[in-house]
Amino acid sequence: MNDPHADSQTPARSVTFHGEPFALAGKLPAVGAAAPSFTVCGWHDAAKVDVTLESLLVGGRPLLVSVFASVDTPVSRLQLKNFDNALAQFGDLALGVHISSDLPFTIRRVFGNEEIGCFMGFSDYLDRAFGRSYGVLLAESQVLARAVFVIDQDGVLRYAELLPEVTVEPDYNAALNSLAACVEWPKEASAEQGHQMDATPS
Repeated sequence: MNDPHADSQTPARSVTFHGEPFALAGKLPAVGAAAPSFTVCGWHDAAKVDVTLESLLVGGRPLLVSVFASVDTPVSRLQLKNFDNALAQFGDLALGVHISSDLPFTIRRVFGNEEIGCFMGFSDYLDRAFGRSYGVLLAESQVLARAVFVIDQDGVLRYAELLPEVTVEPDYNAALNSLAACVEWPKEASAEQGHQMDATPS
C-alpha cells in the first residue's frame, strides 16, 4: 500500500564539515525565480544598520552575494580576498556583498584589516532569516554554510552554488561569469572582455 505522505516527504539536506554531515534549514531557491527578500545587519558609526535586498538593488546593478559562517577562518579569508580582487574588474557596474554569521563589528574589523574595498560586509546573526530563506543555514549550530549567489538587477536569481563541504572554496570563475552575463557593459568593454572573468590568484 502506498504511503499517503510519501509525496510530501523530502530528503534532509546537508553539508559536511571535514566530512561530518550537518543538516540544513530552509530550501535553496531556484535559479530563474525571484530571489527571496532578506534583511541583514551592517555596522556604521558604532550603530547597527539594517540593509534589505531591495535597497541593494536600487542602483540597478546585479549583485554578487558571497556567504560563509565566519570571516575569521582561512578559507573564508581567501573567499573574501579573491572575490574582492575580482570584483574590481567590474568597476561600478556590479555590487558585491559578503554575508556571514559574525557580529557586524567583527566583519567591519576584518574588512579594515584585509583592506577589502569592493565588497560590503553584512551579518545574519540576529534572526538567521537570510540563511533560512536561502537554504544555507546549518540547523544545529545556526551558522551559515558556504555559498555564492548572483542576483540580477531585476531581482531574479541567476546563479547559486552551495558548497557540499564547507571547508572548500567556491567556483569563483563560474560565479563571476554569471555576474558578467548580468552586467550592462559599455560596448567597447563588452568587446574587449567577452564577458569572461577570471578570479585566479596572481
